[in-house]
Amino acid sequence: MLHKRSLFSCLLLIFFLSNLLPVYALNDSSTINNGAYPVTTGKAVILIEASSGRILYGKNIHRHLPPASLTKIMTALLVIEKGDLNKNVRISSRAAGTPESSVWLEAGEKLTRRQLLYALLLNSANDSAVALAESVAGSEKSFVQLMNRRASQLGMKDSHFLDPYGLHSKDHYTSAYDLARLSRAAMQSSTFRRVVSTKTFNIPWASRDYDRLLINHNRLLWKYKYAIGIKTGYTRAAGQCLVGAAQKGDLTLIAVTLNATSVYQDMQQMFDYGFARYHKKTLKTARQISVTVPVENGQTNQVQARPEKDLIMAVTEKEAARLSYSVYPQKQVTAPVSQDQVLGTCKILIGGREMGQVELRACNSVAAKPPWLNRFKLVCLAIVKFILKAVLVIFLCMYLIRCFNLWRQRRKRRNTRRYR
Repeated sequence: MLHKRSLFSCLLLIFFLSNLLPVYALNDSSTINNGAYPVTTGKAVILIEASSGRILYGKNIHRHLPPASLTKIMTALLVIEKGDLNKNVRISSRAAGTPESSVWLEAGEKLTRRQLLYALLLNSANDSAVALAESVAGSEKSFVQLMNRRASQLGMKDSHFLDPYGLHSKDHYTSAYDLARLSRAAMQSSTFRRVVSTKTFNIPWASRDYDRLLINHNRLLWKYKYAIGIKTGYTRAAGQCLVGAAQKGDLTLIAVTLNATSVYQDMQQMFDYGFARYHKKTLKTARQISVTVPVENGQTNQVQARPEKDLIMAVTEKEAARLSYSVYPQKQVTAPVSQDQVLGTCKILIGGREMGQVELRACNSVAAKPPWLNRFKLVCLAIVKFILKAVLVIFLCMYLIRCFNLWRQRRKRRNTRRYR
């Protein structure tokens, strides 16, 4: 037992020391870009600002390339969206036998979805990917269908998935642009951000007297001061791939490099470029913008709509003065209208050129007018209620008049008796 613990300690020490040693000369003049744009080695690269999605730099951004283990970003997103991360997962023999990168899962052992998520994103474990796919969708095949459906929802037009882990196949591909969109969506989850920014983590190993030690494969977390994630990938066909995220102040950047000779150099070049040139500017907060949209066949004839979030854009100093926005609500909407229903867009412009969009959403719901028969019944019911109320009022009035007349008659009789 002591020997095994010592072995793991040595491996951990070697890993940390390897990250302290320079893998490439970041400060060497041959790798520092003195021109206008980053110097990158990837066949396809992209840099975006996370809150607005604006593309700050790119090369071959729609080129179809194999993503290798970057596939697992989609796997993780679906697992997190499914929720119930404390649910136990019984490892199947199929999951335990998944080839290539693994954390040596054993058939029959139980781990939570959360623990498997850490294995998936830190150690890039293929066996964890299959176990999670089976837990979420019942089978790997059904999970892949969910992956492609979610890709379509995210506007990932250059992507097609065949498995949840990313082994090479000509029909399993994506693009730098699509990976940036996917990563932007995933980074909106606090759970995802927490996992991909974790350097080391322990998960149980039922058949051993020690835990599995997970060490994040993404050395960007050690190499770049502002790094906050995300995921590495490699196969012989895909080459070295990396999606990285970095945050400096209120500016968060996401970068992708595919089939690169120096992924970390690419990351530093793109992040340094982005942080040096761009800053976030808020045009308007969501509460400062409100538009009225006419409602057809509604119980009210209009509904208020606002942007779903503040209008924010990453801009250079020169661009800041030319930043503007235009609101494009729908001309009319037919009831029923649900709260948060999309009712138009708000376009963010730089010098008249569209650079981003924010959806306009309904501030409240509007029910539809009932059908004519129901309306007729409601009218009849209203008339009956009115008549009943009128009859009741008349009856009360007549009753009060009758009581008053009886009182006057009694009083008159008393007076007549008194004067006899």
